[in-house]
Amino acid sequence: MNHTVVVVSISIVCLIAAACAGCIGTGPGTPAGLPPSPSPTAPAVQAGNLVVNEEQNHATFTVHKGSTITVRLQENPTTGFTWNLSASPGLQVVSDSYIPSDTTGKLIGSGGTHVWDIAAQSAGARTIQATYMRPWEQATGNETAFLLNVVVV
Repeated sequence: MNHTVVVVSISIVCLIAAACAGCIGTGPGTPAGLPPSPSPTAPAVQAGNLVVNEEQNHATFTVHKGSTITVRLQENPTTGFTWNLSASPGLQVVSDSYIPSDTTGKLIGSGGTHVWDIAAQSAGARTIQATYMRPWEQATGNETAFLLNVVVV
């Protein structure tokens, strides 16, 4: 084999190895300024304006009075199922909206995300509860439920 071919082949292999070296690893940790994601058994997490979804079901958060908690839950009202959300006294729902996942309107029966913004108005232990069911059916206790514990300081 020719010396030039060997040098070029080794150079190409080194370039590929160098390019791939940047593609491995665990990636960045929690971005600066963002609170860590809690687990249901984790201690309370200090947060400013908080955004939660189904993954934080049964979690506990500590927030400051005056902060906003945004709850985002997957919903498909075309099936008749919707979230019925309630917040304990000291928390106030300030907006309630539904964002369809299909913005074209062409996917019949597609779901979306129900979004509530909730203001933390007074200090104390609070809860946000939601039940996913058809509003005209009687509750059986087997419905999908969401619970968030909030400590307002």
